[in-house]
Amino acid sequence: MIDFKAEETDNITTLTIGGELTVQNASALQGIFIRSLESSSSLTITLKDVTDLDLSFLQLLCSVHRTSTDLKKNLTLSGPCPEVFREAVKSAGFLRRTGCAYDCNKNCLWAEMKKHAEKEIN
Repeated sequence: MIDFKAEETDNITTLTIGGELTVQNASALQGIFIRSLESSSSLTITLKDVTDLDLSFLQLLCSVHRTSTDLKKNLTLSGPCPEVFREAVKSAGFLRRTGCAYDCNKNCLWAEMKKHAEKEIN
C-alpha cells in the first residue's frame, strides 16, 4: 500500500509519498505523478515512512523527470531521503556524476544525490 499527500501552493505541487514503492504500486504511483505534473509547473517529491522500495520506483522517477523536462516543468526531491531509498539508488547503480543525454537542464536526480552523498563523506 502507498501513502501520499499532495499539497498545491502557487502552482507548485508537493507530494509526500511513503509506504510500499514497488512494482505492485507502480501504476498508481504513475497516475499520481502524471496528475501532479498536469496541475502545476513544479513538482517536489518528499519520501517519508517508506517501508519498501524496488527498482521500478527508481525507473518511474527517471521517467517522471524526463517527462517534466519535456514539459518544461521542474522536478525535485526534497528533504532527507530514507535509508531504504539511498541504498536502492546505490545498489541499482543509479548514482551519477552527470545526468543522462536527456538531462539538458542539468538537474538529474541521481547526479544531485551523488553530490549530496559526497558532501556527507567529506
